[in-house]
Amino acid sequence: LETGAIVLTAEMATMLGMCPRSSNAWAPSGVEFSWSQVVLNPGQCCGVKKSIVQSGRPEKGRQFIEIRRVTQLAGGHSNSAAIMFKVSRSVRRCSYSVSTQAVSSQVGAAYSERSGTDVGTLLRFPSNLDINNMPAIGVPPSRHYKIPAETEVIEEHVNSIKRMLQGMKDGEISASAYDTAWVARIPALDGSKRPQFPKSVQWIMDNQLPDGSWGVNDIFLAYDRVCSTLACVIALRTWDEGQENVQRGLNFIWNHINTMERDGHVHMPIGFEIAFPSLLDHAKGMGLHLPYDLPVVKNMQQERERKMKKIPVDILHTQPTSLLHSLEGLQSIIDWDKLLMLQAKDGSFLFSPAATACALMHTGNLKCLEYLENILQKFHNAVPNVYPVDLFEHMWVVDRIERLGISRYFKDELKNSLDYIFRYWTPNGIAWARESSVQDIDDTAMGFRLLRLHGYEVSPDVFTQFKMGDEFCCFAGQTSQAVTGMYNLYRASQTLFPGEKILEEARSFTRKFLKEKQEKNEIFDKWVLAKDLQGEVDYALRFPWPASLPRVETAEYLDQYGTNDIWIGKSLYKMPNVNNEVFQSLAKADFNLCQSIHRTELAAIHRWNREFQFDQLGIPSQKVLDCYFSAAATMFEPELASVRLVWTQSSVLAALVDDFFNAGGSPFELRTFSIALQRWNVDGIGEISKHGRILFTGLYNIINTICEEAEIAQGRDVSVHIKRFWVEFVNSLMKEAEWRESGYVPSLEEFMEVGTRSMGLETIVLSSLFFVGPEITDELINHDAYNSVMNLTNVVGRLLKDMAGVKMQGEYGGRKLSTIGLYMRENPDSTQEEALSYAKSLVGETMQELASVVLRPSALPMTCKQLHLNMAKILNVFYQNCDGAPSSSKIRKHIHEVLFASPL
Repeated sequence: LETGAIVLTAEMATMLGMCPRSSNAWAPSGVEFSWSQVVLNPGQCCGVKKSIVQSGRPEKGRQFIEIRRVTQLAGGHSNSAAIMFKVSRSVRRCSYSVSTQAVSSQVGAAYSERSGTDVGTLLRFPSNLDINNMPAIGVPPSRHYKIPAETEVIEEHVNSIKRMLQGMKDGEISASAYDTAWVARIPALDGSKRPQFPKSVQWIMDNQLPDGSWGVNDIFLAYDRVCSTLACVIALRTWDEGQENVQRGLNFIWNHINTMERDGHVHMPIGFEIAFPSLLDHAKGMGLHLPYDLPVVKNMQQERERKMKKIPVDILHTQPTSLLHSLEGLQSIIDWDKLLMLQAKDGSFLFSPAATACALMHTGNLKCLEYLENILQKFHNAVPNVYPVDLFEHMWVVDRIERLGISRYFKDELKNSLDYIFRYWTPNGIAWARESSVQDIDDTAMGFRLLRLHGYEVSPDVFTQFKMGDEFCCFAGQTSQAVTGMYNLYRASQTLFPGEKILEEARSFTRKFLKEKQEKNEIFDKWVLAKDLQGEVDYALRFPWPASLPRVETAEYLDQYGTNDIWIGKSLYKMPNVNNEVFQSLAKADFNLCQSIHRTELAAIHRWNREFQFDQLGIPSQKVLDCYFSAAATMFEPELASVRLVWTQSSVLAALVDDFFNAGGSPFELRTFSIALQRWNVDGIGEISKHGRILFTGLYNIINTICEEAEIAQGRDVSVHIKRFWVEFVNSLMKEAEWRESGYVPSLEEFMEVGTRSMGLETIVLSSLFFVGPEITDELINHDAYNSVMNLTNVVGRLLKDMAGVKMQGEYGGRKLSTIGLYMRENPDSTQEEALSYAKSLVGETMQELASVVLRPSALPMTCKQLHLNMAKILNVFYQNCDGAPSSSKIRKHIHEVLFASPL
C-alpha cells in the first residue's frame, strides 16, 4: 500500500452521513470520490474488505481493499477525509497515521486538524475500523456524495463556544438599572456637590425604556420595573438631572404600582420587601409626588416593619449572612464601622453593587470605591445586580452543555471549569462567586453534583448547614425554599454513596417537596423565569440519575432549554453564557447528525438479524430495536459506532440464548448446545433442531467475528475472555435448566451465584468493553475492582428482572427460580409485597455501591466503569421505571424521541 493512499471505509462513510440504499451502495451527493480497486497479496494488505466471502471469511490467497482518493468538487477542497494506513505485520491488524492535511474542516467540529494523531482520536472514529464487515461498495465513479449540512453548523458553533468557554472570567451578566441607580447617587468623595460617577447618571438617562420605566425589556414584571424605575428617578432627582426622564418615570409608577400584587410573591425580587419601602421613604423625603397612601404601599411598609423587627442586629454586624446583600434597605439600623469587618476581599458586601454603593456613601471606604470602579469599567458605566458570578457561570454552563448532549466537543474546556469550581470548594459549600463568606444550597448542590459525577472528592457534609429540623433551606439559618434550589438538591442527592445519611434525608425531603409543588401546579421559582421548569422537574422525578439515559435526557431537554431565560436577583437579569441560541443550535445539529447515524446503524442491524435468520427464531423486531436503543441512548457519540453494534449484537444473542434455554430447547438440546459451546466447536452441535442450529451457528460466527475485531482494536488476541463469558453464561442457564428438570430448589444465596450470571450481562458489557478506546489488559479483567463493578451490575439486573416478572406475570414472576420466590420461601411469614420491598431496597443499596465504585478513582479506566453504569441505568429504565415491561408505551415514546422523531 503506497504512502499517501486514501482509504474510505464503509464505517467512515456512515460517519460522514452516507446512507446505504442497498447492501452494495452508498448514495448521498455533493462530493465526488474517484476510486480504483486493487488486489494485494495477504502480506501487503493492511485490512480486509469483505468481497468474496465463504462462511463469513474472506477467500484465502486474495484479499481485497478499496483505495479511494477523495475530492470535494463543490468547494475545491481536496482533503475531505484523507486517511493513510501504515502496513503492519498482520493482515487483520493495522495501525493508523494521518497526513498533515488529512481532514477538511467541512466534516465539522468533531474532527480536528492535528498532524500525526491516531485516527480514533482525530476523527473520533473507532480506531478499529470494521473492515471485515464492510459491505461491498459498487458505486460508479460518477456518483456524487454530500457531507451533511449539520457538520458546517457544528464546526462554526463549536469554535464559537470554545472561544466563549476559554474567555470565561468573572461572568457575563446583564446590567441592572436598579443597582446602577445606587451607584449614580454616590456623591463625589472630594466633597464637591456633584456625582462621583456622572457617566452612570448619563447611562440612566440613555437607558430609559419607551414606556418610561427602567429594567429588562424582554419581560414585564411589575415588581422589577416599578422598583428599578423608582431607584432611577431618585438618582436623577438627586442631581437634578433629566427632568423629562423623571416625569416619565413618575407617570409609569403611578400607572403600574397597583399591578405588583397581580404578579404574586413568587417572583418578587430578592430583598424587595426591605428595599422598595426604603426607596419610597427616601422619595417622600425628596418631595416626589407618588401614591404613598395606596393600600399596596401601606401593606409593603407594614411587611418591612415586621421583617425589620425580626432581624438580629447583633448577628448582622458580626456574622456574614445573606442580609449583607441588601444593606441599602437596612441603613437605619446599621453601624457602618462595625459592618466593615464583614467586607469581602474584593471590597464588596456580598458582591452586591447596590449594597456596596450604599456602604461607600456612608463610609467613603476606598475598597468599596475600587470594587465599583472595576465593575463600571467592565460594564461601560453601569453595574449588574451582582458581581462576580464566576462560579455560577462555570457551573451552569457545564450543566447546560452536558444536558444538551454536546460536552464531548469541549472536554478540555469543561475540565478547566470543573477544576475552577473545585479550587474554590469549601467544607461549607459555595455560592455564586468565589471566596464568598455566605453559601447557598442552589450553587452548593449544583457544584456538588458536577464535581462528584466527574470524580472529584467532595463530602455531602456541606449540606448539613442547610438542614433546619426535618427540612432543607436555601441559606443557613433561614426557613425558605426555592423550587430550583430544592430541584438541584434533589439531583445532587441522587449521587449518594452508601452510608451518606444527609443525602438520603435530602432526597426524601426534596422529592416530597417537588411532588407536592407539582400536584398543586406550583412549579414556579423565585430565582429564575425559565422556559420549562415544570418539564425539568418532571423529568427529574420520573428519571432520577440512576435511571437517566443521556440521549433521552437530551431529547427532552432540547425542548426545555430556554435561550432567553430571565434570572431574578434584586432585579431581573440575563446570563448570556448560560442561556443562548448558539448552545441550542449546536445541540440540535449534533442531535440530528447522531440520529442520522443511528438510523443507518439500526437499518444495518435489522439486515444483520435477517441475514443470520434470527427473525425465524421468534425474536420480534421490536426486541432488536430495544437492544439497539439501549446502546444508542447511552453511547450515542459517532465515534462509538463499533461499541453500539457489538453491544446490540451481543444483546440480541443473549436474549435468544436465554429464550432457548428457558422455553425453546429440550433437555438433550440444551446439553448438546452447552457442551459444543464449551468446546467452541460448530461441528459438535449434532442432530439438534433447526432452531438450535441457527442459533448456535449464528452465535459461533458472530462471536468469532467480534473476537477478530476486538483483536484489531486491542492489538492482541482477547478471544479467551469474550468466549469465557459466553461459556459461563450458557453454563449458568444450563444449571438453572437442570434445577428445573430435577425439581431442585436452591437457596437464595445459591441462586444468586448462578442467577446473576444467567442474566448474560457480562457477555454484552465485556464484548463491548474492548471497543470503547483504552487498552483492556488481562490484569484489568482479572482485577478485583473489575469483578466488583461487574458483580454489582449483575445483582441490579437480577433483582430488577425478577421484580418485573412479578409485576407482569403474577406470583414469583412465573418461575420458581427467582429472588422474590426464594426470599418468600426462606421467609415464610413475608408477603409478596414485603419481598418486593426487600428487593427494591437492595437494588437501591447496590446502585449506591455501584455509584461509589464508578465515581471514585480506581484501577479501572472511567470508560470501563461508565459502560457498567450504562448497563445498570438501562436496566433501571427498562424494568423498574417502566413497570417491568421493556415494550411499554413509555419506552416506545423514548425510542421515538431518540431514533425516529423528525429532525430538529
